[in-house]
Amino acid sequence: MQIAFSSYNYVEVLDSLTKMNNPGPRPDSTELMALVATYQTILEKSARMADAVDTLRDALEKLDSKTVDYRKKYPLFQRLEKELQERMVERQQIHEQYLEAKGSYDIKLKDWQTSAYKGFSDFKSSIIPEFQTKVELTDQDCMVKKLDLPYTRWWLHCETRKPGSANEKLIWEMEMPVGADSLMIILDESNAKVSKEML
Repeated sequence: MQIAFSSYNYVEVLDSLTKMNNPGPRPDSTELMALVATYQTILEKSARMADAVDTLRDALEKLDSKTVDYRKKYPLFQRLEKELQERMVERQQIHEQYLEAKGSYDIKLKDWQTSAYKGFSDFKSSIIPEFQTKVELTDQDCMVKKLDLPYTRWWLHCETRKPGSANEKLIWEMEMPVGADSLMIILDESNAKVSKEML
């Protein structure tokens, strides 16, 4: 996992630039999020239906096709298989709608961010090298060890996909204690902000 250590509050700086540049309202993502929710619902339903089809198929393979039990179960199998195929077609249609809407949204968002965050590059370049943002990768123990930071106020910034979610991420943005010789900060869902993002 990638963790950034900055001598400034990243979120507050972007908020200040946005207020100063006044780019207007952020592009609306309501349509995209609705499509994401619909897509997730279809994924869950189709997964359950696929399991049911597989279970019924396995049961049919163990039966003689001439038995009453087989003749009772086979129409159900055909119906479920047809519904699953229809669900897969629906899923593909929703995905195509999403890609089209996301392409349009991404263009609008990029234009908005260019206007909103104008001056951020100049701000970063004005910071002396000693206090420039330092990016570290966690090791095999999910830790950052032996990181020496010059004495000043530092903020930790980290983002990662929320486990088990297709479109949520965990964000940590916290000020680190000043003056400590060493410290341990545990990042988990209890001290993270949960944000929904595009797929």
